[in-house]
Amino acid sequence: MFDSTAELPTVRTADLAGLIEQNHAELVSAECRMLQLACSWADAHYLDSGSEEYQPLIQRACAWGGEGTPEVSEYCAAELGALQGTGIMAARSLIADALDVRYRLPRLWARVLTGGVRAWQAREIAEQTRCLSWQACADVDHALSDFVGMMPWPRFARILSATILEADPALAAERADRARMAQDVFSFDSEDGLKTVVAKAAAGDAIWFLATVNRIAEILAARGDTDPVGTRRARALGILAQPAEALRLLIEHQHDRTDQPNESSEREPAEPDATFDDEPDAPSEREPESDVEPDDHHSLSMAPPPAFDARAVRPRVVLHFHLSDAAFGAGHALVRCEDGGPLRLAELVEFLGRTGCQVRIQPVLDPTQVAPVDGYEIPQRLRAAVRARQIADVFPFGTCLSSSMDLDHTERYVPTDYGGPPGQTRLGNLGPMARPGHRAETHGGWAKRQPEPGYFVHRSPNGYVYLVTNQGTLALGRTAFGAAVWQVAAPKPAAIPV
Repeated sequence: MFDSTAELPTVRTADLAGLIEQNHAELVSAECRMLQLACSWADAHYLDSGSEEYQPLIQRACAWGGEGTPEVSEYCAAELGALQGTGIMAARSLIADALDVRYRLPRLWARVLTGGVRAWQAREIAEQTRCLSWQACADVDHALSDFVGMMPWPRFARILSATILEADPALAAERADRARMAQDVFSFDSEDGLKTVVAKAAAGDAIWFLATVNRIAEILAARGDTDPVGTRRARALGILAQPAEALRLLIEHQHDRTDQPNESSEREPAEPDATFDDEPDAPSEREPESDVEPDDHHSLSMAPPPAFDARAVRPRVVLHFHLSDAAFGAGHALVRCEDGGPLRLAELVEFLGRTGCQVRIQPVLDPTQVAPVDGYEIPQRLRAAVRARQIADVFPFGTCLSSSMDLDHTERYVPTDYGGPPGQTRLGNLGPMARPGHRAETHGGWAKRQPEPGYFVHRSPNGYVYLVTNQGTLALGRTAFGAAVWQVAAPKPAAIPV
């Protein structure tokens, strides 16, 4: 299909420009074709929840698109995602966007079909208008679809947001209420041993938090820290995670004076500066913009209460790091954190030393030494062994890494009272799966085999074969080779529990 050895011939610049134009046109056409295929795939998996034959316990009808889009089988995204090398959730999103554009945004759909609008732009509009009613979405479609692609996307995105608000003011107020209920703080892996923290909070709380971060960054500079302001602000976040240390610093430096502007101006010139000094003659440029301090933000000049135990107020966090004994001898190695990306050993040592953590070294859990059990329920030690061996979802191109995934029996469990053999719940008959993939394997026509512990061979409802290991997913296609692998992976009649 792909000729990776072919080199482009040396051509004139004008001819090269023509090739680039042709390639772009083919890309736009292929993107449009993918939306069309997603719609056709959804049509082929239409499921009427109002029919007498509907059985939601076995197969649910899902309306992933907005109001007015047809329902589809919950399992249709599993094979669509595998065929494209993506996870189930990405396939769901594609189906929802495609159906929304075709049914709810017909003017936009027409422009996509003629190549006037990129598929990714249409999908973005579909996602943002999904919450609108059918009529409100039609209003947005009529107002904006002729202008998509005529201006840079960031500029158009602002117009789109304003148009959505105007299309349904009541819904806008309802969305604001829902947003307030959806406030949260979470983190995701970044790179080089770092994490990115994202907070969705009330504007006032966010402003005060950033002002406190900036103040602690200033204090660190006053104490001789010469790192850039961004690094000090990031370090301030760690200090705020230890309230006693943060309070101590703020109290010690409550009477500091500086004529320099708040360091937040280097990053966020629109945010107001804030003071942590209660004296009335503080310079005006160090005061918050608001004349009245919110009631829930008290003065930081108060002393800690008597009998204050700094260690007692620290939250309890349990983290698991995996490294080999050779790492201690060599002094350098990679460390795997169960809740995060890889770290260098030096970064782990710095992290533990800075936070004053208690460290407990436990022996390596050898999955092969964990005995099988006869019951259906999975003991904690066996569950830990499976997760130590298989860190990710074993469904083709699965993306889930959560420790709360289901552990699915590869060969269906048969109770011993009904003739089931002993040792069915064992390492070689279990694998972690997110719930959508688990249901697809149970009721959606997928089949799975595990010829060796940690090696999973899946077959889709249409006969496509996938091999999944800890190294990822290998799509074997609907070929003679794939069929042969599927046959070889069949369970042996006299299999010995592992």
